[in-house]
Amino acid sequence: MNAAAKKALGPAALAHMGLRTRVYLLLGGLLLVNMAGPVIMVWYAAMARDLYTATADKDLAALTAAHELENALLNQKGYATYYYLSQDQAWLVKLDESRRTFLLWLERLRDQVEAPEAVALLDGIDAAYKDYAEAKDNVIRLYQQGRVEAAKGQHWAVREDFDGLRELCDRFKDFFRARMRETGQVYLERTDLVMGVAVLGVVINATLGFFLAYVLVGQILDPIRRLARGDRGKDALAGFSDEVKAIGQKFRDLEKDVDKAHLDLEQSRGHLMQSEKLAMAGRLAAGVAHTIRNPLTSVKMRLFSLERGLKLTPSQQEDFEVIAEEIGHIDTIVRNFLEFARPPKLTAQPVSLSAVVDTTLNLLKHRLESYNVTVSVERARVLPEIAADPDQLKEALVNLVLNACEAMVEGGSLRIREEVGLLEPHGRVLALRVTDSGPGVDPALLDTVFQPFFTTKGEGSGLGLAIVKRIIEEHGGWITIQSPPGGGATFTMVFPCQGERGWHRS
Repeated sequence: MNAAAKKALGPAALAHMGLRTRVYLLLGGLLLVNMAGPVIMVWYAAMARDLYTATADKDLAALTAAHELENALLNQKGYATYYYLSQDQAWLVKLDESRRTFLLWLERLRDQVEAPEAVALLDGIDAAYKDYAEAKDNVIRLYQQGRVEAAKGQHWAVREDFDGLRELCDRFKDFFRARMRETGQVYLERTDLVMGVAVLGVVINATLGFFLAYVLVGQILDPIRRLARGDRGKDALAGFSDEVKAIGQKFRDLEKDVDKAHLDLEQSRGHLMQSEKLAMAGRLAAGVAHTIRNPLTSVKMRLFSLERGLKLTPSQQEDFEVIAEEIGHIDTIVRNFLEFARPPKLTAQPVSLSAVVDTTLNLLKHRLESYNVTVSVERARVLPEIAADPDQLKEALVNLVLNACEAMVEGGSLRIREEVGLLEPHGRVLALRVTDSGPGVDPALLDTVFQPFFTTKGEGSGLGLAIVKRIIEEHGGWITIQSPPGGGATFTMVFPCQGERGWHRS
């Protein structure tokens, strides 16, 4: 095998073969070996038949004819001897029959024999027999003439011719005996060759079968079994008679999962498209709000100037105040919307939440009185400072307080509780709890109150609590709401202490 062929059939080439190619090669090798066995056996049977029919049978027939030829020769000697002793003519008749038999077998041998050595021996036998028969006839004529002593003298010479003729017959038989031994040797050699080929075929067949079993088990059945078991191990095959049924069930489950994932994807795509539309609408609305706010500010300033310069009747004064109040409401909505759409950057500085609470309550003092709401602050000690933006925290607390006041339509009480504690795994935290005595929040709405544009008030923008949630989360904290049965709602704002790492809670 040359280097190119070795490279073509080397381990690297086999490693790059596909699984189907390897299985086909192994199956083809097994089929070839199994087909070659019967072909070799047919060839061997045909060879043995030809060997016996074309060689062995002819050699055996020639050897048999040689035996018959030699028997006829021996009979001639015996009949001649009996005539010498008895002078009976009947022995001469039998002698003639034996001579015809000898010539008949000699002629048959000439028809059967093709080998040059055998033909040469037959020619020698034929020539020697003619000399022997002529000499024998002379001896017989001497006996018939009564010349017994002369006949006995030639008899010994004829005996030497007989011995030479018989030696030629033995050499002829030895020739065919040797031919038969050679034929037997060829038969044995070919038998050994067939046995060797058969043993080699068994070894190749076993080797290919081993590799085929390795490929089937290691690269097909084991992956199928692992795929059937999956992450659940042997329990995945419980209830199934084999791995194929388990894989079938797994594929059916997979199809269901794919269908569900496709449905979820379609829903997510719809939500994404809706979100993109809302985002686009939000940007457009933010631009519109920003454009509106400038002339709105100018209107507010002109109203303020008019209020100071005009002398209005009570009715006109009431209308003027309604107009100013509605314009102020529009300005609040626009400002909230702009703040939510374009939140300002945090300006962090050391500040205590207790100071934020005091500033906020002082700022809202008159509005709390107008809402007829009383406020109590539960403070064990002033809360430690944290890094925070006091203006945004104040805005968040203002939104919560005003939201609570608006919920308590006929007035009520508001309790603000300041706490310091440990909350694993977050460590030391600060908390502000704002509890009102209003009607509370419907439990079904607890998960949606912080969503933008959600409101239960007819004139609200739905952005107040969303802004509160955003501000708290930007400071690394979170806000929750509890509304027990019987009324009242508690908003809890939690912040990490100074030096504690910030985090976001989902």
